Amino acid sequence: MFPLEPKPGETPAATFLNRLNFISLLITLFLGTAALPHILIRYYTVPDADAARKSTIVAIAGIGLFYIFTMYLGVGAIANGALNPESNNMSAPLLARSFGEVLFAIISGIAFTTVLATMSGLIMAASGAVAHDLLENILKKDFSDKAKVLTGRIVSVVVGVLGIILGISFKDMNVSFLVGWAFAVAASANLPSLLVVLFWKKATAEGIIASILTGIISSVGMILLSPDMWARYGLNPANAPLPINQPGIISIPLSFIVLVAVSLLSPQKKQNTKQTA
Repeated sequence: MFPLEPKPGETPAATFLNRLNFISLLITLFLGTAALPHILIRYYTVPDADAARKSTIVAIAGIGLFYIFTMYLGVGAIANGALNPESNNMSAPLLARSFGEVLFAIISGIAFTTVLATMSGLIMAASGAVAHDLLENILKKDFSDKAKVLTGRIVSVVVGVLGIILGISFKDMNVSFLVGWAFAVAASANLPSLLVVLFWKKATAEGIIASILTGIISSVGMILLSPDMWARYGLNPANAPLPINQPGIISIPLSFIVLVAVSLLSPQKKQNTKQTA
């Protein structure tokens, strides 16, 4: 997807940006796994902390195993001449088709089921976050159980429709780019807060909020200014304000820095919290 060797006529600067883009994608995929909604939603479905840790480890191990398999899928697709995985999103089904129609049908069914399971998990996470966390806990709205369910359903419909619109808009793009972007947003917005809550006692609520906002704004903003998005706008990708497509190498460290800085600059509440405890 991002060649590490220079192409004929390619400048050293372009080669460096290709390598930087590739490194950014690797960092994003590695760190973003632990911050995906697939992982976060497990904290709402377990009875205690031990079960949460076990569930999280199993989920991360399963996702990591899937990543290993995708490398072999790409190599197999190239070796069998099924397609070029750099420009096609259907490497797994078409590779399976080269081995027979039965395997093709099985893999296609699994792929379709996986898409539905992923979307349902994301929609559940979004509806729960808005109805329970945002409206009830943060905005302190007094909701009945029936109103919460209704709110969750409305959010589910909105998120689903938005996902359909975005899916149609980006149907011509390689899934690898889109996955990298999703992981970049997750790692930038969620990962720093999760880590400091578990391992750094000096973290404050202000620092966590600032980190989440910084991660979301910086990652999404850089994606919108990337060469691939510049091409989607009908503009020349070479003139894009950001020279790389994957923002994780910038947005993830920036989110960590903001969290630490804001937490250290807001010690009064931290001291009060200690005294109360």
